[in-house]
Amino acid sequence: MKTEAMSKRERLLAILTAATIASVIIATLVIEPQIKRRKAYLAKLHEQQLQLTKMRRNLLLKNRVDQVYKEIEPLAAGTRGDQQEISAFTREVGDLYSGLSVRTRSVKLLPIVHEPYYRQLSLRIEMQGHVREILRFVRSVETHDKPIRIDELALKARETADQIEGAFLITKVVTDPGK
Repeated sequence: MKTEAMSKRERLLAILTAATIASVIIATLVIEPQIKRRKAYLAKLHEQQLQLTKMRRNLLLKNRVDQVYKEIEPLAAGTRGDQQEISAFTREVGDLYSGLSVRTRSVKLLPIVHEPYYRQLSLRIEMQGHVREILRFVRSVETHDKPIRIDELALKARETADQIEGAFLITKVVTDPGK
């Protein structure tokens, strides 16, 4: 039998078959591993982004806790002695009324009250001045950044209009260094 020359259809079919086989081989050996690798990289990227988000959240929480600790640390430190605490306390209160136009009649330190875990410092102040200035002092004690408070307040009117006398018992609580 003679082999006849391949017809155009057979050649076209052979070329298409060869191209199909070549594309299947290329897809199996080259493209499919690349797709699998890409999927693995995307999964790893997603996992790392999730870890990064968790780390950022933890860092924000840590910063928030550090900020709160910085605010509370001086209150809890309490390593100063009684005289240093009294001195600092009288300086703080003095700074509150020094800028006001009030006349201080007396500043009396009261004995320190020692409790099991803290000490209470007390200061009695008598001053006189315009009502507005006395109220500014009360407001400054109320909004002071350290925990001081007015335990007692006595106001008396004077003969002059809008002039009053004020007597204040101001206290501050500090931690006891011995505990």
